[in-house]
Order: sequence, then structure tokens, then C-alpha cells
Amino acid sequence: LTQFSHFIDILYWVFGDVANVHATFSNFNHQEQIEFEDSGMVTFDFVKGGKGSINYSISCWEQNMESSITVIGEKGCLKVGGQYMNEISYFNVKDMEKPDLAATNPPNSYDGFMGSAGNHYQFLHDVIDHLKGRKSNGTNAYEAAKVVEIIDKTYQHRDLKELKAKANVNR
Repeated sequence: LTQFSHFIDILYWVFGDVANVHATFSNFNHQEQIEFEDSGMVTFDFVKGGKGSINYSISCWEQNMESSITVIGEKGCLKVGGQYMNEISYFNVKDMEKPDLAATNPPNSYDGFMGSAGNHYQFLHDVIDHLKGRKSNGTNAYEAAKVVEIIDKTYQHRDLKELKAKANVNR
């Protein structure tokens, strides 16, 4: 789940807490490298109303394929996507113009692997500014704890058939 925790941050920030979580996970391509799943599907209800789902995989060959979030509502729909979730690929919202996104930095390169979006330095600058008293925090410990709680809730409600299958393989 650490592979999509940023999306849980976004979902919590925009829509609030979740309930009725159901999840299933698999490790298709990284059994020898990692002890957690490389792919998963999670469905849930938002406490304030609405439903959500997350599908993720880090099993794409050689590079990140896409990161996206789609919102379908009664007064509009939008999709923010692209390889690093840096493009508005669909926008149809009542009484709103499609916003222009600023150009982004190129992705980070780790010894030939093209990884995350190249904007982590902005986060580090924000942390430093906050610690030096030049800026107030954009989030707080409660919100961070809620995101961890949602991740924990997801693992608690994972598909039990999958856990039984893993237990039988390890015998």
C-alpha cells in the first residue's frame, strides 16, 4: 500500500474518511524483492457520501505507466492523469473553466530508472521553512494519522481467501 499512499492522502484531503473497505492484493512480479504486494484493488464508501475505488500496480515493465484520479459527480467529472499525474486529461464541470496546469519538472532519474515526479525538493523546502518559522504547516499530525489509519483499515479488510492461499503455499 505504500505505493499508492499519496493517493490516499489526496482522497482523504478532498473527500474525508472512508468506511466499508474491501481489498485484494497480489504480488505478480516482485516475490523475490519485496515482502508486500505489487498490485491491488480497494473499494470503499466515503463517510460523507459517495463511493471510491483504487487500483494500483507497480508491475509495469521498465517505467511508470500512469498515475491518475477520476472524480465523477452530479455536477461534473474530471480526470487528472499522466505518467506523473501532471495533466488534466478530462474536465467537464458545471460553471467552471478547465484550469491550466503549470509545466512540471522532468522526473527523477535513479541510475537509469525514471521514477517519481521531480518535485520532492518543494516538499523539503516547505519542511525547512516550517521548522524555521517562516511558514505554517499545510497539514497536521491528525490528518497524517488518519491516512495511516485508512491504510491500516485497508489491510484489516483484505480478501481472506488470499491470506489462506499464501498460508497454504508456505507450508
